[in-house]
Amino acid sequence: MKKHQNISFRLVSYTDAAGKYSPNAFRSGNEDNFFVDDDLTDDTTNRAAQDEILQLGALGMLMVVADGMGGMNAGEVASQIAVDTVKEAFKSDKLTESIVSTAQTRQKYLEHVIKLADRNIKSESKKDRSKEGMGSTIIIAWLFSDELTISWCGDSRAYIFNEKSGIRLISQDHSYVQELVNKGLLTYDQTFDHPQNNIITRSLGDPNKEARPESKTLKIGKGDIILLCSDGLSGVLRDRKTFDTHGRAFPEENIEDIIRSHTSSMKECQEALWIATERGGWYDNVTAILCQITDGPESQWSLTPAVSNVSNNKGRKKTGLYIIIGILVICAIIAAFFIGKGIQSSKEEENVIEDKTSIDTTDSTLAENDTTVTETLPVESKQNENEMSSNVTVPKSNVADRIKEQNQNQSEATTIDEDLTLIPKNKEVEKDEQEEDSELTTIE
Repeated sequence: MKKHQNISFRLVSYTDAAGKYSPNAFRSGNEDNFFVDDDLTDDTTNRAAQDEILQLGALGMLMVVADGMGGMNAGEVASQIAVDTVKEAFKSDKLTESIVSTAQTRQKYLEHVIKLADRNIKSESKKDRSKEGMGSTIIIAWLFSDELTISWCGDSRAYIFNEKSGIRLISQDHSYVQELVNKGLLTYDQTFDHPQNNIITRSLGDPNKEARPESKTLKIGKGDIILLCSDGLSGVLRDRKTFDTHGRAFPEENIEDIIRSHTSSMKECQEALWIATERGGWYDNVTAILCQITDGPESQWSLTPAVSNVSNNKGRKKTGLYIIIGILVICAIIAAFFIGKGIQSSKEEENVIEDKTSIDTTDSTLAENDTTVTETLPVESKQNENEMSSNVTVPKSNVADRIKEQNQNQSEATTIDEDLTLIPKNKEVEKDEQEEDSELTTIE
């Protein structure tokens, strides 16, 4: 078992039908349920000490929030079944050494309990047709020594707050709008007004699939404040101060500022959250559990940089950076194009000069059908013709015979050997002048 840390804490917990009391509410009553056990070493359950400083026991303490759903009060039944399942599973005699020994075993046990609650809700739904389709979200936080293990299914949330780093959401909603956020199709601010922000993708009691909880474990320390809540709170109050697309701050109150202003008392903090949620136009049941670590090891969250409060401005800065990079890339491509074109033009000029030189120095080639010549050789002038001819790899007698034949054909001016091609040195020579006085060039 992990070495016990000397940790003290204080907590408050509360639930209210809140917006459900409105005559325009979709359903009346409170479908939320919660459970707090400040000391798992004894069998006294659901004892919520209001702001009293307590010592953490050997087995730790437990906090649970369940948000029910379904007509005919079935949502309240589902969330109560979920809470009752957790109560039974966390009786002191159930928490064996193999369960509490490591963060991994505790996490595995929480997920087992959530799946058990899912089966219990489905079983009750089959017994009573009026409760068919009932379900619930759930989030459980088990504080054991200096480690907090959370496991959840649905959109009830867990936050951790530290004065130096601000507030952080440590769970992630299993909801349709959260999937859109993960894909980059929605911003956090846009989820508040989205028409489908009430659709959850995982829950307890879903007849089409088994519950799939998600879990994580993190270190806690002195000064940290843990908040568990239903979406009746987090769906009305933003996590922190955020800004619209024009850089203007949303005027509504936010969870981070409220907690920061009430760290001396969790009871006062909870009351301030309720007042702000009501002013924000609450429309659903509101449940929250606040736990403040008053003594213990140094918090790692006090050393962690704060989350930026400028969510949309950050996105605009990224967008501006992408635009600048795009412009630079386009400029680089255009510059490369013109540079390449200039290099190609200079190469073409060099090729033209080389072509002109070769035309001036090379006048004719042997016929394609002649197999006696295997290599061409440039000739600089008639004076070194014999010298250059000595470098040709073909027999000299053959070359001499060819020259003799060309001279005979030139003097006769009647027929041309089909094996030879005549190319005038000067391309401007007229055709009739070419026939009268065409001078054969030396053979390459």
